[in-house]
Amino acid sequence: MIDANSQFFAILTDVGMAKQANADALGIPWLITQMGVGDANPNGLADPPNPVPSTSQTKLLNEWRRKPLNQLKIDPVNPAVIIAEQIIPADEGGKWIREIGLYDADGDLVAVANCAPSFKPLLSQGSGRTQIVRMNFIVTSTGNIQLKIDPAIVLASRAYVDAAILEVLPKNKPAGQYTRVKVNDRGVFVSGDNPETLAGMGIKDTYTKTEIEAMIAQASALPVGATVAFPLNKVAPGFLELDGSVKSIAVYPDLAAFLGTAFNKGDEGVGNFRLPESRGEFLRGWDHGRGVDAGRAVGSWQVGTATYGDGDGVNLPIPNLNDPKHVRVLGLEYDSTAVVEPVAVYATPTATTQLNMDGVQAPGTAYVGVDFMRTRPRNIAVVWCIKAWNAPINQGNIDIAALAERVSFIGENGPVAGAMRNLKATVPTPSTNITFAIEEVVLRDAAGNGVRLNNFNKSAVTTAVGVGGMDAGPAPASAVLSIYAIFNPATKVSGLLLCNQAVSSSNTYAGPNLPAGFTFSALVSGWGVDASGMFRVANQVDRQVNVALTTIINMVTAQTARPVDISTIVPLCAREIDGIFQVAASTAGNALTLSLSGSPLGHGARSCGGVSSSVNASMQSAFSRLSLPTPGMIYATTTGPTIAQASAYLYSYTI
Repeated sequence: MIDANSQFFAILTDVGMAKQANADALGIPWLITQMGVGDANPNGLADPPNPVPSTSQTKLLNEWRRKPLNQLKIDPVNPAVIIAEQIIPADEGGKWIREIGLYDADGDLVAVANCAPSFKPLLSQGSGRTQIVRMNFIVTSTGNIQLKIDPAIVLASRAYVDAAILEVLPKNKPAGQYTRVKVNDRGVFVSGDNPETLAGMGIKDTYTKTEIEAMIAQASALPVGATVAFPLNKVAPGFLELDGSVKSIAVYPDLAAFLGTAFNKGDEGVGNFRLPESRGEFLRGWDHGRGVDAGRAVGSWQVGTATYGDGDGVNLPIPNLNDPKHVRVLGLEYDSTAVVEPVAVYATPTATTQLNMDGVQAPGTAYVGVDFMRTRPRNIAVVWCIKAWNAPINQGNIDIAALAERVSFIGENGPVAGAMRNLKATVPTPSTNITFAIEEVVLRDAAGNGVRLNNFNKSAVTTAVGVGGMDAGPAPASAVLSIYAIFNPATKVSGLLLCNQAVSSSNTYAGPNLPAGFTFSALVSGWGVDASGMFRVANQVDRQVNVALTTIINMVTAQTARPVDISTIVPLCAREIDGIFQVAASTAGNALTLSLSGSPLGHGARSCGGVSSSVNASMQSAFSRLSLPTPGMIYATTTGPTIAQASAYLYSYTI
């Protein structure tokens, strides 16, 4: 009998409590998947008693529906309460709901509840409805409880949909008009603003107001080809001196188009043009049909006019301009070398007697008492220049294709990767750390582009991975590391990168683990590490690495071109080694030699030996610059019947 004293509650079953405890202890998810409802009336009573949930229950009293959950969430008011929800559609029902159960993914009843009786009608009864069944139950922990649903089966309540939409839509966004908005990955408005600058709008390929004003202030209004004079021994940006020199059409296309070939002499070469020559010259306006200076072409040269007198400042002879010789004297066609010829000059326009002016016609000489000279006004020396490009916005109008070709040429013919100046590095005691100081080093990328780094001073440790450490850890034991200088062109950051020489020993890093963005590299050293992964004691100056005296071969029997692997003490990138020989015979008077070569054929061999003066008498000598055509490999040959010792020791190598 249901009345005001009836109690309704939800509890975990014994199975549910055990599963939650197990989930909390092991940290594994607990999947609650379905909800069952029943009428608690297995016997069909007219007024069945109110069911009382029990922890020992493994099933409902009379379950008539079990379907997946629509929602499983934590109560926002009480975090110890789990809310489970199921929606029963309008086409299901015709039964009472008095009991509710929750089932996990294993099909076990983990929670049970009773509820006030509610009849769920069918549509055919004329009162169909969609009904929400909700259970609230208390748990000790919600951390590992999960909902497992089939999206194709579950239904959402209107309240859930409304709440979900409100959750997706951003809150507290002021209404208004915006020139720039930000949306999320679903296209929903998140924020908006009204920037007042181009940079604020995210436009990067333009100039700011300040930059444009500065360029306008510096830009010249003169067109390309305008000629101006500067009173200093310098040329302003955008101008070239009119010195008759040859220029590239690709570098100065606008000026080349303006001048054309007007001043070319024929020896400019393909793709070039010549400037006019104005050094030491006065500039005169072109006659251009006026008749004052007829017969002249623009850019043509004209000698100065000669004047003359009889030397007394009073009687000035008048030349006969119809006489070619007089014209010659006047300088219109003045010879550059001395020519003896008579010149007819009359004292007055009506005179019939010629003045005696036979003499040597040469610049600056006198003709029988008549002084001939050229005159010029007072003047200031200037530098005549021509406008070649519009400075400073587009200085030179550089042809990008020609420039790219030139850059490519320089890249292909520039210094090789690893070219360096004044490298120094020292490891005084075994250490995981090494530091390289290089005054200048050249790096290259995969495309062959080069970059030169100055004052490169970087450290690296064998215990780290990435820039300043290994390319991939950990550092190998009792091996040799290749050491690279690397550079990120975007961030302008440089550093060192260590790697096992088996991964890369080439001039640029060839391994798979170059740090992101670092596209330039160059090999700067190869350095050994001991069994603890610590750098061995050594020092390096430029490309020579000096190490503690290390045995590379020790033989007591005659050998012919015996291969000796030295790659664990000498890097594969080493080109030459230096060291010491030591040989001794077990019998006095026997000849004994030890030869080392980088080739099994003995090419470039270094040898030590002689006749033993006494038993076990030792003979020593040094060898240097032994080439290693096969990386990390030498070949040893000994001769002599009684070898007591034939040894070689390394003290330096060159990479």
